[in-house]
Amino acid sequence: MSQSRPTDARIKELAEKKAQLDAQIAALDARRRLSEKKDEDRLKWLLGTLVFDRLSAEPALQSIVRRDLPDRLTQRDRDRGLWQILFPDAQENRS
Repeated sequence: MSQSRPTDARIKELAEKKAQLDAQIAALDARRRLSEKKDEDRLKWLLGTLVFDRLSAEPALQSIVRRDLPDRLTQRDRDRGLWQILFPDAQENRS
């Protein structure tokens, strides 16, 4: 009894199918990551808007922003006067 071995053509065909499946998986994974990034960006925007809208009415929130925001501001942000927009009567500093 002889054992049948896959021919070179069959091996090549299976390798091509595997490559196609790998490409499809990679494309689906990329779409999933993009969707997650969009969701994250949307949440960040919503939270940022909420914080911005409530900033003047919430002293505790002001304290957090005054403490943590200076470390996140870039030189470009400082040059644009973003700190002064949030706190017109204050200098940018860490409390």
